[in-house]
Amino acid sequence: MGIGRGPASLLFSLKSAQPFFGSVLQLGRQSIYVEASALPGIAAKYGESVDVEGVRILPDGEYDPATYSAEIFFRMLGFEDVSSMDLSADEGAEFIHDLNTEIPEALVERFDFIYDGGTLEHVFDIKQALRNIHRMLKPNGVIMHCNPTHNHVDHGFYMFSPTMFWDYYSSNGYDVIRSQIYEYERQHSPQYPKLWTVYDYQPGSIQHMESGGWGRRQLGIWFVAKKTESATSDIIPQQGMYQRIWDGEVISDPYGSNSSSGLAFGRLRKLLIALPGIYGWLRPLIGRVRQWQTRYGKQSRPPVVDEF
Repeated sequence: MGIGRGPASLLFSLKSAQPFFGSVLQLGRQSIYVEASALPGIAAKYGESVDVEGVRILPDGEYDPATYSAEIFFRMLGFEDVSSMDLSADEGAEFIHDLNTEIPEALVERFDFIYDGGTLEHVFDIKQALRNIHRMLKPNGVIMHCNPTHNHVDHGFYMFSPTMFWDYYSSNGYDVIRSQIYEYERQHSPQYPKLWTVYDYQPGSIQHMESGGWGRRQLGIWFVAKKTESATSDIIPQQGMYQRIWDGEVISDPYGSNSSSGLAFGRLRKLLIALPGIYGWLRPLIGRVRQWQTRYGKQSRPPVVDEF
């Protein structure tokens, strides 16, 4: 688990709208991968500033951990008290705890912000882990999740769907601050400097893409929610799509993003079916085009809200 250029950009983006202060808990002690020299530019993009003058590089080329680490990075963001929780004492975390089990009373309502930078998918008992997060947050505290949703086979126990976070937190009375998904490559390079594409996510916005619609790049979830005074953790949600059906709502894409390419393809297919001779001859080609469109195309996706 670590903070690279992508998570750093997400955090500075959030900071511009949600000032950081007080105490932050990292779920899993984070490594720092983003170059310190890149931080001023990342911060400036979101109207923020950061001072990296004190960061030193050792003779072996590594950063001096006394001047640059995940803990120092979170302080640069504005937090005064930075700590971490991990299962293993080897990671150097302040709190050693298994999120599959109930947290101690000493940690109840302890933190203003909890950062899950890719830990939840490694915890088998998701229900208990979410309850622990809720109990550790202060009222009006904020939880930020960055977790995998696509093409992370055997990375952890789970690859989550965005609806899981939306349905759980909204059902339990949290305010949703950010609900987005990001498509990314693992590494940046001079040839491909912007390899994270961030899409807005609202319930129903990707329902039409549930079977193979995202192609081969990796996909993650960025979800941020605030614990209200009346928020709970014990309401077990039903999947929102089905709940809306049961409530008699019309299920539709909130962005109306059935793409022109997808609609045109469907109309062409119907026209060709009406001409059996031509359709039979072109059917293999149509199948290959559809396969390519599903695997590599970007049709019908939610709005892009950021790239970096």
